[in-house]
Amino acid sequence: MRIRRFLTAVVVTVLVGAFAACSGSSNSDDDATQASSEPLTVIAAAKPHAELIREAQNLGLLDGIDVQISELQEGTEFGPDADPDQIDPDQAVDDGDADANFFQDASFLDDWNEDHTGADLVVVASVHMEPLGLYSKKVNSLAEVPQDAVIAIPADGADQGRALFLLQDTGLVKLDVARTDPDLDYSRITGADVTDNPKNISFVTVDRPQLAATLDDPAVTLSVVNGNYALEAGIVPANSALALEDTEDNPYANVLVTRKTLRDDPRVQELAEALESPELAKYILDTYQGSVLPVNA
Repeated sequence: MRIRRFLTAVVVTVLVGAFAACSGSSNSDDDATQASSEPLTVIAAAKPHAELIREAQNLGLLDGIDVQISELQEGTEFGPDADPDQIDPDQAVDDGDADANFFQDASFLDDWNEDHTGADLVVVASVHMEPLGLYSKKVNSLAEVPQDAVIAIPADGADQGRALFLLQDTGLVKLDVARTDPDLDYSRITGADVTDNPKNISFVTVDRPQLAATLDDPAVTLSVVNGNYALEAGIVPANSALALEDTEDNPYANVLVTRKTLRDDPRVQELAEALESPELAKYILDTYQGSVLPVNA
């Protein structure tokens, strides 16, 4: 079974609240009738998502529930290019194999719902941003970017658009699209939308988990790295980034997701409130040094 393959690829931890741990969640047709004392099963990325749930517990924000985390391995990638034998965390929630997940941004979920007929996954909390950053081991400032520089950017469609907007914000390029366009689709923005490129920069697309490693590639001048992968690589954005993505009005907040039938479940609501709390926002600001920023600061 695919779910068995998935479970061998995660580390399962249990956060014990006020109730004793019970058996796994029911697959009842009516999710809303599940007893609030049952564990809430959540698939979460290792950093920072699972860490944030654990910190919510440490802060005493989850005393009413037990949370079981199925932790995704670092570097796990999702989308069209993902390993076909890898379980899809959204499909697992939609099928009832897990109650919620916490690994994606709202735009990714919108695309997933559109691509899966009958899917009913919903956002119950907007938690944090993992801003893209521009990094280099070859130059120390934007002013030092040479002619014919090579910049590694995410291969993923939406993040490629975000990366190009970041480069436009630095003044390195100009695009023929605007963030203010209400019909803007980040996933359709590519290097072909660059209309002004005074340094004759060329782009190489790389899968997101490998972007930090391109900083050591002698053929790459600069790299645009996602905040979570910078964090995993030991990069401190506040100290190392030549530029960071603007989080204001950014559609890529990371979200807690569940099925519509569980949206009002007390366990889901308690976790959602904890993840959006001022206490957790302060923890994010104090801990991640710019690689993760709270949406609700």
